[in-house]
Amino acid sequence: MSEAAGGTGVGESGGARPFSPYEFLLAFRYLRSRRKHGGVALIAWISFGGIALAVTGLIAVMSIMNGFRAELFSQLLGFQPHVYVDTREMPADDVDRLLLEIEAMTGVASADPVISGQVMATSDRYETFLQVLAVRPQDLAEMDVIRSGEDPRSRTGLTHGDLSEFGTGRNGGDVIVLGTGVARRLGVNVGDRVTFLSARAAPSAFGARPQQKAYYVGAILAAGVSTIDDSLAYMPLEQGQLFFVRGDDVDLIQVRLDDAEQAPLYVDPVRAIAGPNAAVYDYTRLDPAFFNALQFERTAMRLILSIVVAIAAMNIISGLVMLVKNKSRDIAILRTMGATQASIMRVFLIVGASIGMAGTLAGLTLGILFVMNIGPIQDFITWTTGAQVWDPSVYYLYRIPAKMDWGEVGFISIFGLVVSLLVTLPPAWRAARLDPVEALRYE
Repeated sequence: MSEAAGGTGVGESGGARPFSPYEFLLAFRYLRSRRKHGGVALIAWISFGGIALAVTGLIAVMSIMNGFRAELFSQLLGFQPHVYVDTREMPADDVDRLLLEIEAMTGVASADPVISGQVMATSDRYETFLQVLAVRPQDLAEMDVIRSGEDPRSRTGLTHGDLSEFGTGRNGGDVIVLGTGVARRLGVNVGDRVTFLSARAAPSAFGARPQQKAYYVGAILAAGVSTIDDSLAYMPLEQGQLFFVRGDDVDLIQVRLDDAEQAPLYVDPVRAIAGPNAAVYDYTRLDPAFFNALQFERTAMRLILSIVVAIAAMNIISGLVMLVKNKSRDIAILRTMGATQASIMRVFLIVGASIGMAGTLAGLTLGILFVMNIGPIQDFITWTTGAQVWDPSVYYLYRIPAKMDWGEVGFISIFGLVVSLLVTLPPAWRAARLDPVEALRYE
């Protein structure tokens, strides 16, 4: 050890710059411990493996959560607009102007006029309450969930019938579209008749009476979200204006954006052009508890798994404590040859940081490979177990969704390195404070 130390200029280390080559040389020699120090090497390998597995798990879990969140949003927002403009207090001419101005905004995919109302629907056998949305036929056909249903593997879209008669069908266009849950509860299929009864009264020769009208089921639509499938129906906009006695007015303008995540940023610009007679809000305001719960769950899971990474990094402490104890004689010799306390501390910092860096990089590699190959991994598990571990009929998805967020990958990388460095500080400080006289007294 003394020859190696002398050959690398330890004697002149008092004036050496921090993290000089000899410090790295000593650190890497300590990492390659001989057989008599095998216990230290074993703990180093355990620390490396623990950090690697923890980082892999953190990347895999967060990517799968991001994938589920993206799938949930794509299904939910396939029906649900991103920004709402309440136009019930606006004249019809102002609504037409506002539609054109909103559609001209950058990042807006569409702006659709909508009438919304509650009805009691009855068939020959059953009845149920549901939400009716009256929309233009072309707007319904352009919804993401309708177009995604063209994929034969998709579980969403039109399950029965088509939109060919929607808005232009029998009896002047009284063809409607029902959600799959609504059709099941009413016991109807395409071509069957359904009667809508609204509590909103319409004037007649015999006084005001509730609105009642029969419609024919033209198609059945699956959103993949039970709260929508079990409570929603669509009718043509003109029929909605007649049935709900709206005249030429509409209740809402539903705005869909190219990027749903940007919806809160569009509320103020849309409110500025809509004026004081319109209320503007984004989709997160419809059910704030739900969206806050999603965000909290994501944050909590990241925190829990980060703690797992920190616990795995704690193994570095035990390994370095044993290393300092085994190398106390070498530390004392280096100190007597002129090595400073800071230099000794940096040597052991390099040892611990190297283990943490190697474990983090290995975990990143394994995690990225896992996410990129999650489909073949799912197939392999299904093949080896002989069981369907992922039932598409339950989740409406054929694959476990996984979406890599490179910002989170960067956070995980930095977190792993920082934690590894921090847990290295106590044993490195102990090595630097070692008294050479006490260390050599019994040598």
